[in-house]
Amino acid sequence: MTNTPIRQLIPGILLAGLLWLGFMVLHEFLLTLIWALIIAYVVWPPYRCLRHRLKGNATLSAALMTVIIAAMIFLTVYWLVAMLQNELTTAYQILVSGFNQDNYRVPDFIKRIPWLGNIAQQWLDRLTDSRAGGIAQIADWAQQWSGEFAKFLGGIGHYVMKLGVVLVTVFFCFRDGDEAVRQLHQGLVRFLGKYQHVYLQAAGDTTRAVVYGLVLAALGQGLLAGLGYFVADVKAPVLFAALTALLALVPMGATLVWMPVGIMLMLTGQSWQGLGLLLWGFFAVSTVDNVIRPLVISGAGRIPFLVVLFGVLGGLTTFGAVGLFLGPVILAVLLAVWQAWLQLQNHEQQLDSASSPDMEHQPCWHTLSVEEALSAQASDLATGLSQTEATSRLNCYGPNRLAEKPPRSAWHLLLSQFKSLLILVLMIAAILAATIGDLIDGAVILVVVSINALLGFYQEFQAEKSLAALKNMLALQAEVRRDSRTIELPADRLVPGDIVILEPGDKIPADGRIISCHTLEVDESALTGESVPVAKQHQAFELATLPLAERSNMLYMNNAVTRGRAKMLVTATGMNTEIGKLAGLLAEATDRDTPLQIQLDSLGKRLALIAVAIIGLLFMTALWRGEPLIQTAFTAIALAVAAIPEGLPAVVTVTLALGMHRMARHRAIVKRLAAVETLGCTTVICTDKTGTLTVNQMTARSVFYKGQSYKVSGEGYELDGKISPTSDDDDLADLLLPLALCNNSHLQGRQVVGDPMEGALLVLAAKGGIDKKQAVSQLPRIAEIPFDAEHKFMATFHQQGDQVKVFIKGAPEVLLKLCDSLVDSNGNSLLAQNQSMAETGLRVLGVAVRTLPANDFRVDDDLFQYIRELSFVALVGLMDPPRAEAREAIKLCQQAGIAVKMITGDQKVTAFAIAQELGLSGEVIDGEELSGLDDEALAARINAITVFARTAPEQKVRIIKALKADGHIVAMTGDGVNDAPALKSADIGIAMGVTGTDVAREAAAMVLIDDNFATIVKAVKEGRGIYDNMVKFVRFQLSTNIGAILTVAGAPLLGLPTPFTAVQLLWINIIMDGPPAMSLGVDPVRTGSMDEAPRNPDARILSLQRFGNLFSYGLIMAVGTLGVLYYALQSGESRHAETLAFTTFVLFQVFNVFNARSEKGTTFNRHFYANRLLWLAIFGVILLQILVIHWPPAQLVFHTTALTQPDWLLAVGVAVSVLVVEELRKLLCLIWSGRVKT
Repeated sequence: MTNTPIRQLIPGILLAGLLWLGFMVLHEFLLTLIWALIIAYVVWPPYRCLRHRLKGNATLSAALMTVIIAAMIFLTVYWLVAMLQNELTTAYQILVSGFNQDNYRVPDFIKRIPWLGNIAQQWLDRLTDSRAGGIAQIADWAQQWSGEFAKFLGGIGHYVMKLGVVLVTVFFCFRDGDEAVRQLHQGLVRFLGKYQHVYLQAAGDTTRAVVYGLVLAALGQGLLAGLGYFVADVKAPVLFAALTALLALVPMGATLVWMPVGIMLMLTGQSWQGLGLLLWGFFAVSTVDNVIRPLVISGAGRIPFLVVLFGVLGGLTTFGAVGLFLGPVILAVLLAVWQAWLQLQNHEQQLDSASSPDMEHQPCWHTLSVEEALSAQASDLATGLSQTEATSRLNCYGPNRLAEKPPRSAWHLLLSQFKSLLILVLMIAAILAATIGDLIDGAVILVVVSINALLGFYQEFQAEKSLAALKNMLALQAEVRRDSRTIELPADRLVPGDIVILEPGDKIPADGRIISCHTLEVDESALTGESVPVAKQHQAFELATLPLAERSNMLYMNNAVTRGRAKMLVTATGMNTEIGKLAGLLAEATDRDTPLQIQLDSLGKRLALIAVAIIGLLFMTALWRGEPLIQTAFTAIALAVAAIPEGLPAVVTVTLALGMHRMARHRAIVKRLAAVETLGCTTVICTDKTGTLTVNQMTARSVFYKGQSYKVSGEGYELDGKISPTSDDDDLADLLLPLALCNNSHLQGRQVVGDPMEGALLVLAAKGGIDKKQAVSQLPRIAEIPFDAEHKFMATFHQQGDQVKVFIKGAPEVLLKLCDSLVDSNGNSLLAQNQSMAETGLRVLGVAVRTLPANDFRVDDDLFQYIRELSFVALVGLMDPPRAEAREAIKLCQQAGIAVKMITGDQKVTAFAIAQELGLSGEVIDGEELSGLDDEALAARINAITVFARTAPEQKVRIIKALKADGHIVAMTGDGVNDAPALKSADIGIAMGVTGTDVAREAAAMVLIDDNFATIVKAVKEGRGIYDNMVKFVRFQLSTNIGAILTVAGAPLLGLPTPFTAVQLLWINIIMDGPPAMSLGVDPVRTGSMDEAPRNPDARILSLQRFGNLFSYGLIMAVGTLGVLYYALQSGESRHAETLAFTTFVLFQVFNVFNARSEKGTTFNRHFYANRLLWLAIFGVILLQILVIHWPPAQLVFHTTALTQPDWLLAVGVAVSVLVVEELRKLLCLIWSGRVKT
């Protein structure tokens, strides 16, 4: 079916209808929002300048800007009122002076006005005839206008309130303006389709036109009219000028002021003034209205002035004053819809008819020659693509960016806080309380639930913002050939067929085929895991199935050029790149609940079942005994509240949030609060090697020179190391000079500019005392043979008096063939030594020299002829060394019962050597061996294997799945794109913030800002401490709940009244339990927690033994509380007895919190006073309970009465029994076991 213009307008018509309906319903809200947006739009430039001055602080900038706007509005209003006050004072004095005269007459110019002059004169005559009547009329008039004045003041208050709301909205427009604009743009893109840029441009242009055109023209007319009023000697010229400017917002509106004033002047005998004002209005003021205004609008908005004029008139009649701005915008957008269809219909048909790019059937670019690759992409090396062709391809292939998972919206974060079963049951209890008329109880429950939800929302929202701040928002730029010119443009504008020019240090912006290159080396560790830069060339290969790591004529997105220069033909962009394909694997993994969430959900279900059973039993008992239904319902609500630990979600959230903040201080950002807890029960950490366990900096570790082996200390590019063993007789200059001079890199502080391997050689020379600058001045370079993958060496030629020194470094097997001897001075085989060093995982580099007479050397000759008869100097072994802190971190993990497995893309020998240095022992297999293992064989060996070498991304995911199938809780660390699928599949993924890619950070649950593996150990410790504190809280909270259930359920069985109301139970469970329980969440981590094996995630948090202990606590509380209630009822009224029982139960919690701190040892240990927050919470609880008992307003809410001093002594004496009994039980257990537990 073909699309007609009318059919294509149907969505726009429906949208307009929905907008109209929404406007009618939310009229006041939309007006406030519109005015706020207008204000924000007008003053956006000064706000951006202010934000720049305040170094990007959006909140402070927005606050200052809104204060400035409010001050400007206040000063303007104050100035106008002051002007009006002067004019009104003048008018009042004229009237007063008129009444002091004998004859009260209306001024002549008013008499000449038909009807008005006669009415005015009659009113004055009546006032003159009867002064008493006049006074009465004045009194009536004063009474009438006093009411009007009160309404006026009320209106001012209303508009002041609206102004406050507008300014608050302006504040958020400023503070979150960028995010709001982005979300608005995304919504319009999704709703309006591919022409959204036309609509948005029309709306933006029109808004700009209205703001600049109408407002500036109105101000201009007000100023010109005010000048005319002043010259014509009009009274209150400022007031009339302001009124003129206000009405001038509407085209031709200013004539409603200056024209009647001019006519009035002529009627009152001031003909020349009136005529001059009319002429001034026609020729000056109207020129601004009819000439300047259209020019300003056309220049600002690039739209016809007629559209704005009709939009203003239509907006005024439809929406009122706000229609000045809203009307033109709506009309311009509707017009743009039609114009977009007319202008772009042909282009749309071309795009729709063209087939989408088939990236699955692309040619094997590495098998094509340079000419074939250029021909396949219809590109030219010299001219590049034309701008027109590039735009067409961009529309076809899309932007060159990776698809990102959209951030969770604020609504999603908020609603996710209500998924817990405990929260849902509490909300049902609140609704039930409100249904039977107890609105206070229902409101209190809902407030508690809301506080918990807002707390969780705030913490997770802050975590999302912290991660967003981690990203580098600077867009990557690319140097490209377009239209025979070299230009720089954002990398996301690249398309297949572009010719990209690459220099050292550039980040490769897309996948591409090398067209030409010179000594090109690329760091591909982010994609392949290979820590050593890979040499590249432009020749084609014959084998189509060549692995990615061996396609040396291809470049891949997000890798970095470390050396050389190149020109690249873009072959794939965005999600069609190799990195994009890896990012697509993340869609297969789904989020899972953490062990603690599973435990709490299970606990909540069991407690809910217990609550339902007890409530049902009490209902049956109450009905059998004939008790009132309402009273039974209240008892049921009280039991429901007592049986459900509603404080549990809040304390879990707060405790995890505290852990998150502690992790932030340790340079880690947690994206999900529960991730810290998951680390606490982690049994295996699978970690990438490059950049995670190692420093990602090549370092010389071993040197074989003159038949002797030397060790080199130090890591990375730090200069604080030495070569050992050495003596005064050792002369290492012959070794170190070639390393420093046959080198194109240089040190810049502690960083290396250039090739990482050459940087390692420079650092080695510096450790031996060689200064490169001094060496270069003594032996200047006169010629060079650059390194190339074909001859595998680099040579430099240096002038030294009448000699030329030739320094060569390269592959040992190549240099040894060019040397005059294959043995060292001691007769040892250099080939055997090279093999021995390589087997230790070192990357071995050979160094050789030759000395030529200066007369025999010509720079213009073929330099390769001089590379023969070399004297072999040394073998240098290099490696990417382990981090010093990684060794200690792995040792601590092993002590804590956590297995560490290294997964790397390095060779098996290299991986084994690194593992040995890190203290990792176990089997080592590579990717090929792993592929040969089926799932059963892998499951049988997974615990014994420690190192996985040469692994592919899919194999990493398989390893994670095998470990999880064996019951492990798996954490995965990494920084490269090849780590991302495994990061998502693990129970917790940990990405590196500095060296990590965006894909890895998106997949991870936690980001290490400092890329320090040791931070994980701190996270594990925090996780274990968090779980311990959770257990403390569960013991404390559930013993309280059990005590409340036994107390409420036991009272009717013993013939006693219900001791607590629903509000009192909430006070006990939330207010009383809350502060002490939350303070338990910051208890310090137990000493020796890292010496224990990881806890079993399947172990129940409420074991049978633990439940028995908690039941005993609850039984003591119930017996003590009911005993106090029975005793007090015998000697006093019920309100006093219930208050005393209520207070006793609260004090039980004060002493019970000490029981919760230590499950096996005495609570009176060296950590008794360590938690200051706990003591502060206990003090606050006691103070609040005193207020509840003795403060009259609280007595009305909680149904309490004041207690005497003996009452308090009785309550304290009974309540302390729960601590005394538990301490005696612990002491007997310790004596029985013969040990003391602290």
